[in-house]
Amino acid sequence: MTLLLNLVVFIFVLGIIVLIHEGGHFYFARKAGILCHEFSIGMGPALWQKNTGDVVYSIRAIPIGGFVSMAGEGVSDAMFKKDQTIGLVLNEHQKVKEIILYKDGKYDISGVVKDFDLYGKDKAPLYIEIENEDGISKYEVERDAMYQLGKKSTMWVTPEEKSFESKTLWQRFLTIFGGPLMNFILAFVLFFMAGFFVLQPNYDSNEIGEVSDDSAAAFLNLESGDKIVSINGVAVSSWYDLSEVMSDNDSVFIDIEIENDGTTTLHEDVEIATYIQSAGISNVGDGEFYTDQAIVGSSSGRASSAGLKSGDVITAIDGNPINNWDELVSYFSNITSGGEIIVSYDRDGDSDSTSYNLISEESLTALETQSIIFQIGVTASGSFDLGYSLLYAPRQFGSDVSEVFTTIGLLFGGGNDSIGISDLSGPVGIFQLVSTVRENGFLSLIIFMGFLSINIGILNLLPIPALDGGRLVFLGIEAITRKPLNRKIENYANLVMFFALIALIIFVSFNDIFRLINS
Repeated sequence: MTLLLNLVVFIFVLGIIVLIHEGGHFYFARKAGILCHEFSIGMGPALWQKNTGDVVYSIRAIPIGGFVSMAGEGVSDAMFKKDQTIGLVLNEHQKVKEIILYKDGKYDISGVVKDFDLYGKDKAPLYIEIENEDGISKYEVERDAMYQLGKKSTMWVTPEEKSFESKTLWQRFLTIFGGPLMNFILAFVLFFMAGFFVLQPNYDSNEIGEVSDDSAAAFLNLESGDKIVSINGVAVSSWYDLSEVMSDNDSVFIDIEIENDGTTTLHEDVEIATYIQSAGISNVGDGEFYTDQAIVGSSSGRASSAGLKSGDVITAIDGNPINNWDELVSYFSNITSGGEIIVSYDRDGDSDSTSYNLISEESLTALETQSIIFQIGVTASGSFDLGYSLLYAPRQFGSDVSEVFTTIGLLFGGGNDSIGISDLSGPVGIFQLVSTVRENGFLSLIIFMGFLSINIGILNLLPIPALDGGRLVFLGIEAITRKPLNRKIENYANLVMFFALIALIIFVSFNDIFRLINS
């Protein structure tokens, strides 16, 4: 049941983001007078289609991506070729109103196409010339004529004035940029709504706001309103003190002093959640924190891709014996530059080893995180503040945009110890993230949805053919040279990169599945 719910939420989240993105393209295309053949959410075989006016609206089987099929995007928009037999339906003026392209279609006249012009540059009349037993005949074609591709499949003829390529540079720019633009607007609206439910944290206090489920704080039965008096004997009077103490911590055990209703209690040797982010492993697994042995509670990223699984017992790193999690923490605390490590481990009584590259501390710092993170499972207390709520959207938007650009910079500018293609998440990885975020509540899901929308908007603007950014580059070249790029070259570049992107998605998805199995 949980899997089904996660799947529904995943499809909903991705579907809304894609709908808004493609809706941006569609809106500006229609505003510019561009004929749109199809507006589709999803890819692959059509599950549902509705023909409304001159547009076919579709929902397709694979719930990733979507498209708006616009007139004038292909090298040739004609649906037939010379020497092909077609049927024609004429109106009362003996002009063609329908072109029949399927075997059992009904028509007034048929024949072999000898010549045609269904583009009508500079408002020239459209025509089709066919040959049959009566000889060669030429028929004028209405500018709003349609193709009959099947009993329930139609498409409108595309004269020049309805074509994408006939529009001004500004109209084409807006049509292409409209998709990412709507992603950014969606993200901002989601953050704006979330802002009214996010409390302004009081970092000057040591009072606990919320306690996470299955955390060290939850195991200690800590409650909202309790105060953290000290950590490891160091006094804590504010959340800034707490962050500093936890940042300097070097053990999976802490001593924590709590004040509740005026009574102070010291809890010693409390096991806490530990995440070694540079190595992609944590001690959190099956509702407990592993400490006595270096048991992998969960693995992610490169560790998972290298074959480390939950339950594996790490026995050595680069030949150095490891007996428990404190020794793991100590070892990785001294590694800052990344590089390859060899991990020896036991699994179900069998010994094995694997190797992979760590993410450097420099890369993690750029992403505003740390190599090793210790978590008690509490948040600062907070209160509603209208000013804070109104400023939440621009702050969150700016932060997420910065994070995406930083990640892209590390992806293209770093080495093995930086972010690489193997660290990316595809549809399967996004499904896992959505599932995790959903468990944290609706507010977390809304905020993540905004972050994902920003990701999709920015990634679509990368200057790569087949993406919106690549098409904007072609428009830029046209603006500079005052001459449109050869359509065959542009379409070939788009086609090649489209298949390259599909191959990348497949690679990343298989990587996601492998990580999911291992974790």
